Amino acid sequence: MVTIKDIAKIAGVSPSTVSRSLNDYPNISQKTKEKIKKIAEELGFEFNEAARSLNKKKTNTIGVIIPQFFDDMRGEIFFANFLGKLIKEAQVRGYHVRIEYEIEKKYIKKMIQSRSVDGLLLMNPEISKEDIEFILEKKFPYIFLHYLSENYIDTNVNYVRTDQEKGGYIATKYLIEKGSRKILTLSGLSINYEFIERTNGYKKAIEEYKIDKEYILDIDVTFESAKKAIHKNKKLLKEIDAIFAQTDLMALGVIEALNELNIKIPEDISIIGFDNIQIGTYFKPRLTTIEQPIGKLARIGIKKLIELMEKNTNVKKFIDPKLIIRESA
Repeated sequence: MVTIKDIAKIAGVSPSTVSRSLNDYPNISQKTKEKIKKIAEELGFEFNEAARSLNKKKTNTIGVIIPQFFDDMRGEIFFANFLGKLIKEAQVRGYHVRIEYEIEKKYIKKMIQSRSVDGLLLMNPEISKEDIEFILEKKFPYIFLHYLSENYIDTNVNYVRTDQEKGGYIATKYLIEKGSRKILTLSGLSINYEFIERTNGYKKAIEEYKIDKEYILDIDVTFESAKKAIHKNKKLLKEIDAIFAQTDLMALGVIEALNELNIKIPEDISIIGFDNIQIGTYFKPRLTTIEQPIGKLARIGIKKLIELMEKNTNVKKFIDPKLIIRESA
């Protein structure tokens, strides 16, 4: 096994100079650093990143707190994609990602006290107020990513989020401009705040275009619940000409139900979803939807958190969603 002393002997320098070069100390010339790193690489020297982190009192690890989404297809599809992009963005910047569910009481507090992570991305809207207050009290680097705890909607906290209200507005406006005037939205108002925001966007467009009536159904945000809601409200289908389903899985449930009822899409009723999950391209007709820009959320979230870890600033960033036009509307 190659040691620092072996490298020092070949380079003609002291072991401490080798160590400082590998740790990028500023008092070592760039020429010396490059020479020593080249020798280390040629000898197959395995640099101990953990030891380096310990010396700097850093872990080079970002904690990501996510909700439990067991048996939730939407959560599994959405977070699998999102977390993959987060891990990639962190690795590019030399960081590891530690993904945790907040199952144990005061778990976040323990993570901070043990300094097992350098910063936190909070992606669970149900994180306890006690934990958030502890984060704020300790001035620990954090960002609410994608979700924002309902207790802190109107407070001065750090966030990087999709503009959910704007997404709801864009979806409804698109349907109106395509000629629809009686638009039903399927929402999850009782589930979390993002659906309230999407519904507010729907209402804003309805009001702006001076449309007489709102059609809002508050249901569970799943394929099956949307499908059942359509079959349960057959009379309503004779009145409406478009449906804004506030998740893609809901939209796909609507499409299946309308197909079973021999209602043509988009000729009789137009359908638009929200999320832009890949499965929406597999159904017929292919789903028109609002894309949550998770690649951009991941990139900006990681970048801003690293900046926070280096300098304590405020982060308040809304990212615009994007209309994806396919066949259903």
